[in-house]
Amino acid sequence: MRLFDERNLFRAYRYAEQGGQALHLFENPGIYPGAPQVFKKSKKAGHLFDRDMIRLIATARMLGLKVIKVHRKGTKKQHIDLCGRPLLRAIVRCKK
Repeated sequence: MRLFDERNLFRAYRYAEQGGQALHLFENPGIYPGAPQVFKKSKKAGHLFDRDMIRLIATARMLGLKVIKVHRKGTKKQHIDLCGRPLLRAIVRCKK
């Protein structure tokens, strides 16, 4: 898993398209229309991009995600949203 900041969304897409897992961080997740309540409490969130659906779901479980919802299935933007402890665990994993 590799970490990408808010400005590097397109690099995160490319990394995932090439077979990696990309963690794209962004701020103020609660401002997006339809954002779940848990994201409205967070100041930071992340998209975990991965073209491999099985690996994406397995990683989400390993990070402790309770509800796993894959967004934009089958596209280069396929991802799971992270915040709170699962996001912190993902960041730590990227830094190892």
